Amino acid sequence: MDFYSNNYDLLTNSERVLLHYILDHIDTIKNMTSQKLATQCGVSKTVVINMCQKLGFEGYNDLRFFLKNQDKEKEPLESTETFEFRMIDIVTQSIQVNKHEVLEKIAKMIIRSNCIYLIARGTSKPIASYLNHILLTLNIKCINIPDLNLMQLVAQKMTHDEVLMAISLSGRTPLIIETAKAVKAYGNTLISLTSFSDNPLNHYSDLQLFCSSESNDTKINDVNIRIGMFAVIDLLVHYIKIELSKK
Repeated sequence: MDFYSNNYDLLTNSERVLLHYILDHIDTIKNMTSQKLATQCGVSKTVVINMCQKLGFEGYNDLRFFLKNQDKEKEPLESTETFEFRMIDIVTQSIQVNKHEVLEKIAKMIIRSNCIYLIARGTSKPIASYLNHILLTLNIKCINIPDLNLMQLVAQKMTHDEVLMAISLSGRTPLIIETAKAVKAYGNTLISLTSFSDNPLNHYSDLQLFCSSESNDTKINDVNIRIGMFAVIDLLVHYIKIELSKK
């Protein structure tokens, strides 16, 4: 079970103790009230609620519902051949959903910016790290922001000639959304990379990149295939190289 992995670093020490207790007593938790759980762990009921929300649940009851449904029989895995065809489809669709003019505009924007900041959470972090490495290799100033506390600070301090790119499969990660709001509040430029869906992050972004994904639910058991996101990044880098070659 890895429903907690995406936002574990958001938790306070008290919330982590609480989470560890839950993971060690899953069968008991399914039938325990939030108040009883709080008393058992020596924390307040507010701590229980905050922890649940940081992990992506609406509240404690939502977490309990998830735990109860973990016992349902899982579907058998597909064949390797079927999985391979599915990956090819995801890459193909990810390339097709992005318009040439948008990719070209983003490439020019990245090259002209004084600095591009990258933010991502959970399983999307490697995509940001990958793009960060390539841009630095191309001598484009780029800063990957893994620190949660720095995301809001960067959003507030960045200048109009800098760009922030937010990478989120769901486009609904709370911290990413709050950072996006701050970027727009200060009148700065935001680029997003999300699944091809209607989501809050795209509403705040100036330019959008999309990837194909069979599911954009990253709240629990986040094992969604992200090969589409990597394909889009490689495609964007190709457009950047074209623009650099014109100089």
